[in-house]
Amino acid sequence: MNNFTHSKSIKTRLTQLLLLCAGLLLFVDGYTQQRETGYKIETFGSFSTGEHTPFWMVYHNWGMVPLDANNAYLKGAVFHDQTINHDWSFRLGLDLAGSYPYAYKPVWIQQLYGELNWKNWRLKIGSKEDYTSQLNEQLSSGDFNLSNNARPLPELKISMTDYWLVPYTKGNFYFKGDFAVGKYLDGEWQKSMAQPTNQKYVMDCLSHHKSVYFRFGNIEDRNNMQFTVGFNHYAQWGGSIYHPKSGTMEQQPQGWDDFFRVMIAKEGGANASGTDQAYVSGSQTGSYLFKFDYKLKNTNKLSLYVQHFFDDGSGMHPLQSYPDNLIGFEFQHNKRSLLSGLVFEYVHTTQQTGPIHFNMEMNDAHAGIRQLGNGNDDYYNNFEYIQGPSHFGRTMGTPLFLSPEYNTDGRLNFKSNRIIAYHLGVEGYLSPNLAVRVLATTGQSWGRYYVPFVEVKDGFASNLDLIYTVPTIENLDIKLSAGYNTGDFFDEKAFGMGITITKQGILKKLGRQQ
Repeated sequence: MNNFTHSKSIKTRLTQLLLLCAGLLLFVDGYTQQRETGYKIETFGSFSTGEHTPFWMVYHNWGMVPLDANNAYLKGAVFHDQTINHDWSFRLGLDLAGSYPYAYKPVWIQQLYGELNWKNWRLKIGSKEDYTSQLNEQLSSGDFNLSNNARPLPELKISMTDYWLVPYTKGNFYFKGDFAVGKYLDGEWQKSMAQPTNQKYVMDCLSHHKSVYFRFGNIEDRNNMQFTVGFNHYAQWGGSIYHPKSGTMEQQPQGWDDFFRVMIAKEGGANASGTDQAYVSGSQTGSYLFKFDYKLKNTNKLSLYVQHFFDDGSGMHPLQSYPDNLIGFEFQHNKRSLLSGLVFEYVHTTQQTGPIHFNMEMNDAHAGIRQLGNGNDDYYNNFEYIQGPSHFGRTMGTPLFLSPEYNTDGRLNFKSNRIIAYHLGVEGYLSPNLAVRVLATTGQSWGRYYVPFVEVKDGFASNLDLIYTVPTIENLDIKLSAGYNTGDFFDEKAFGMGITITKQGILKKLGRQQ
């Protein structure tokens, strides 16, 4: 498929989606109790002393801030919420954005989605900045699986909007989960980065994600403590894998049988690549989460959590890679105060089930020690899906593994995944209209087991945000940011400053009786 045809098909799908949404609007209008149409406009600009924007100014903003220094972006969005009755409602959203410098295109669709809600269930189609992690969205260093660092994928997703109380458990046992399939839109971007240096890239890659969380207790209602255990599974599959050096292309299968294999992490079928047949279909990653929350007498909350990441079957057994975790502590104040929130995290990923992966090379005579060679999990890197969990070169998980967009050789992989880092995030209010947020991270990186750094890289990255809510103009926020990096863990030494202006409001709001 050439670029023109590919672009035309995308435009056709978008037009069909918009027509479908418009038809839904007209159909339910007569039954609507309430409807509201809102908008959001945001502009940003920054300068930096380095080649790149300082680390923490780049992340936690859904891929909006360009990596190249001295940049700006502008985006505008329209959202429509409509309540049909007590059980049913829907939401539509369109968000257009543009930046300079730009990674691939100067203007793009950041969000385009429709959501249909029924009681505690939600069906979503399209691209939405949908943060579902249990970790703090603004103060954490980043969820290993799905953070808020890259542009959102278009996907079809069914999820639970809140925890569901399991009957006959006396209000003590709750359940929540989601299930999604999606598609990457960065194939042409990968091609533009990799092809000039004859590096591997992937076009039309598909995604699959699911999660399940079990919670014991409810500190919002009856208990002063609760415990949550969760499981996240993420996979990349399908698509076409290009090898410019040999001039070949592998078409990965993506039928229903192949999706089923991906969904249960089974080896690839007869049409899959040799690597997928030997191991599992696609690139499979995941994590476990264990979180304990305690409510203080003044309803403030303390939390302790552990997220254990895995990149293959051996990593799923925590005892085989037990040191590799994100361990965090969080404090949340129930009101706006000088200290409204605090997060401290320790991130360790150097073990990776050991340094060697040689189980496929051994014969039956080595059966006794074969299982000891399940190491070199090489987090975020995969032989077939070279880009790993990234979208337009930016990580979809933790930013502490430097994203592929930092690479200068055309390769699309993650070059640093063996790290130890300490992270602090603090937020509070200096006055009712002036909020402050501080992020500070220090760490060391050893590269990868098979491609270690010649010298250990270390560094420090920080960011200060001052957010002023203008009291005389409704819903107008002005944010001043200052970021600073030093050392080579975070790419380079740099200082930068930026300003973000955000205005949002209601275009139209109507209420109606049935």
